[in-house]
Amino acid sequence: MPAAASPLQPYSSDAGGLTIKNMRTFFWLARLQNYHAVARHLNVTQPAVTARIAALEDELGISLFSRSQRNFELSPEGKDALRMCEEVLDAVDTMRERFSGTRGQLGGIARIGIVDTVARTWLPTVLDRVRREYPNVVLEITNEGTLELHALLKSGALAMSVTIDECDDPDVTNTVVGKYEVEWVASPGLIDLHKVYAVEELMQFPLIGYVAKSPPDAHLRRYLGKYYSSGGIRNTTNSMSTMIWLAENGLGIAAIPPHAVEQHIASGRLALIRTEQRFEPMTFYLNCRNRPYSPVVRVIETLVREEAAKFDRKTR
Repeated sequence: MPAAASPLQPYSSDAGGLTIKNMRTFFWLARLQNYHAVARHLNVTQPAVTARIAALEDELGISLFSRSQRNFELSPEGKDALRMCEEVLDAVDTMRERFSGTRGQLGGIARIGIVDTVARTWLPTVLDRVRREYPNVVLEITNEGTLELHALLKSGALAMSVTIDECDDPDVTNTVVGKYEVEWVASPGLIDLHKVYAVEELMQFPLIGYVAKSPPDAHLRRYLGKYYSSGGIRNTTNSMSTMIWLAENGLGIAAIPPHAVEQHIASGRLALIRTEQRFEPMTFYLNCRNRPYSPVVRVIETLVREEAAKFDRKTR
């Protein structure tokens, strides 16, 4: 009969006690507030998540969450435990990243969100570097509007996003990664290529706008000023691909960063409209959760920052 384990020995089972796996599971459950979402994020079964939380609570002798039918909240003890858990996980991941010496072997998933302009400009360089430098890393990319990406970031479904506004969450750091010019574009057959248009003259064309109250809509509203509500906007969308398609087919003019449609302009499918009034540059932000607790997320954040900076320097 094997000797009983010493109280000082670590638990060896997957669900046993005060382990890094259990603490990481607790951290993600506190953030996502959904057992199924945590199971998917950690690539384990939902019963495994339940067992890990139960084992951690048993080891600590506390209830980490206030169980009720309406709310999913940390208990007072759980809030204290989460703060200490964050410190431990940060130290563990920092140690692994510094001393493991397995840069090329780094593997895992990083979930990031990007707006259309990024997808059409410097995102491919990030993907190429990941493929070459971190072949075992998988990027899950979500392409949505700024408001939708911020909601996913707040829920914990994304580790970071690149958008055109700051994310108003205390757990998110917002960093400017570029300011890109915006121009009016249209099908060459719709406009006079030699004319310089005033704002009121632009309103003679159908305008392809952005979804109301979205950050790019606010950008357009500032440009148009008193003309914004004059009825010129015929179509609205949060998809740049849709805007481009509509503009190419002569259904209106659209305000788009020209770097996102360089091929369309070069091929003659779209043309820049000469205007008296210029747009203010559109600011792009990297919205990143303060504590990703993942070496994979950290290296992807570094690549995103580097490639965004390169593109910003190139376009100035």
